[in-house]
Amino acid sequence: MAARPAPAPVTEAVTEAVDVRRRRGVAGVAAKAAVYAYPVVLVVVAWEVVAGSGLFTPFTLPSPERVWDRARTAWEEGTLLEASRITLGRVLASFGLALAAGVPLGLLMGRVRTVRLMFRPVVSFLFPTPKVAVYPALVILFGLGTASKVAMGFAEAVFPVLLATTAASSRVEPSMVWSARGLGTSRAGVLVRVVLPAALPGILTGARIGLVGAISGVFVAELIVAADGLGHDMAVAYRTLATADMYVAVVMICAIGFVLDRLFLLARARLLAWTEEGPR
Repeated sequence: MAARPAPAPVTEAVTEAVDVRRRRGVAGVAAKAAVYAYPVVLVVVAWEVVAGSGLFTPFTLPSPERVWDRARTAWEEGTLLEASRITLGRVLASFGLALAAGVPLGLLMGRVRTVRLMFRPVVSFLFPTPKVAVYPALVILFGLGTASKVAMGFAEAVFPVLLATTAASSRVEPSMVWSARGLGTSRAGVLVRVVLPAALPGILTGARIGLVGAISGVFVAELIVAADGLGHDMAVAYRTLATADMYVAVVMICAIGFVLDRLFLLARARLLAWTEEGPR
């Protein structure tokens, strides 16, 4: 027996509900895009106002239009894309190494007393040390190429990750650990299956700070001594008094940092979807 078609009012109500939901989805995406674009627009407008106010000469503070023209030329020539690719690769390598070293060691320091007693004095000594002060030693050890830049970024990034992981893992509820042990879970299994998920919000907070450290460390290292990268381009522009090109490097490293931070926050929301700190 053929099914009766839905009454017209019901069909219209369903269609209207779908349309409302679709419009809300589009409005939500537009609202998020506006939130992300707002700081960029604000900075550009403030820059344009200050550049046109006469407080600074066009040499010391070029207008956004002039910097954009230089950026477009460098992009068409391929030099800006290549420098950005090199710097971005070094940042990601530094950050990845910081996570690979900082998270496991932080878990052990937070949960194993012997490891904590062994490494706490070393971390307490190295953490407040200005990393730029040891960069000449890193250059001697690793050379003038990429390795010393990655080492500098790693030095800036690893301590926020390490300390945040240590603090977060040490505050995991003992009852959770006792329950897992009572069910026969090994100590290594407790670290991976209980402590790590419970400490993940704190770990990711330290990782976000570490990402900023990796960007700063790599860029400063390139600025001091390098043959390529955005920091090198900025140093060359500064020495040759090409201020517009210098601002191109500044804007590009800021854009890389902004995009990486937004991507990190999206990944964090996905990883913490099961917690109160997940997507809202």
